[in-house]
Amino acid sequence: MDLPFGGAGTGTELGPVSFTVSPTANERYWAAAGVDHPTLRAGALYPPIAANLTILLFQTVAPRPMIQAAQRLVCHRRGQAGSALTVRGTVTERYEKRGREYAVVEAEVALPDGSPLWTSVATFIEAGAAKEEPA
Repeated sequence: MDLPFGGAGTGTELGPVSFTVSPTANERYWAAAGVDHPTLRAGALYPPIAANLTILLFQTVAPRPMIQAAQRLVCHRRGQAGSALTVRGTVTERYEKRGREYAVVEAEVALPDGSPLWTSVATFIEAGAAKEEPA
């Protein structure tokens, strides 16, 4: 039987993994959010991309489908689309609530020079993974 979240427990280190968000993909993120902002035209990365990068990072150890139950994002600076981003993180908490296992992941997305771009804290549950209550 598979363990929840691939067996990742509190303290499990994640990454590093690298991603590059192309200017075209970045523009799609901005457009999907209905945002037309001068920073988009200046080539700035759309900060909520950090949520997607956190999911991709966690899926390196937890391959089953997940639902993101909560998200907090801190923006440290502006990044440019097309930059190579490095994502690493840690499972900071595991708990059970209402028959479901939860995992909290804190991820840092860094620019090529190593400076932090975004810090993302996301809470996940595995899709369809509620424990059955005894009859």
